[in-house]
Amino acid sequence: MSDNIISKLKEIHKKHRVQSGDVSTQTKDAQMITREWQKEVVKGKIIKSEVRVSEMNNERFDLVDYEKLIAYELKVSGKNTHHEFYKNVIKVLTHNCNNEIKLEKLVFLSEKKGIDSLEKRIDHKFKELLKDAHNITIELIPLE
Repeated sequence: MSDNIISKLKEIHKKHRVQSGDVSTQTKDAQMITREWQKEVVKGKIIKSEVRVSEMNNERFDLVDYEKLIAYELKVSGKNTHHEFYKNVIKVLTHNCNNEIKLEKLVFLSEKKGIDSLEKRIDHKFKELLKDAHNITIELIPLE
């Protein structure tokens, strides 16, 4: 199912992504892409959208696949992906501190320039720490 989740998003992104316009237009575009993606792939109790991280805050995951224990997070624009990425890592850790079901993977999706930037920035020792201490792996996927 994860291949379907990713391929659906890539289709929707390609179809609807606006490269120009003001910040408001791009924000609305990103929200529309996210909503359409969620609508296409949500599947009962297995794949849910807008899943709360904990009861103590209002942070949410774009999608969670409870069968594969994967959180999916989308940053439509490839700009400043590191800010969103690190926030999402904290969301997975917080979720796992507060829920019996532990997520084991974070799939972070964004435009290629943002993913390329992240791949250069993320220290391999940080990835090892997440895996060894928290049983969490990270996958970075470009939308193009």
